[in-house]
Amino acid sequence: MPHNPNRLQVVQRADALVVEIHAFASRHRRLLADLSPGLRNQVVRAAASISLNLSEACGYHATPRVIAFLEVAVGSCNEVERILGLSDRLGVHDPRLSFILGEIAAVRMMLYGLRRRLKHSPVS
Repeated sequence: MPHNPNRLQVVQRADALVVEIHAFASRHRRLLADLSPGLRNQVVRAAASISLNLSEACGYHATPRVIAFLEVAVGSCNEVERILGLSDRLGVHDPRLSFILGEIAAVRMMLYGLRRRLKHSPVS
């Protein structure tokens, strides 16, 4: 698959998502720390994992290896979504939360599409 990750729209959206998550975590630093000391760190790390696993996938030729990294990125999308949902239910309300959750869903769908395309392409 080797690609320049900077040229893929899904990587650009994942990077923008990391920035959004960092801003969310900074706005609610104290409240997140009060709810669970590691929650802020976990959501930031999981968001970064989406982009980083995508970037790493771009460096491999072997389709199964690329798909494995894409699946980790999907798992990180699920983790971020779950943490944000829990945060909201625990009282961390944010006006940008709907937008962030929409971006997570969009990135996840792009990852599913990329994975599907790779699974149906000739083995490299």
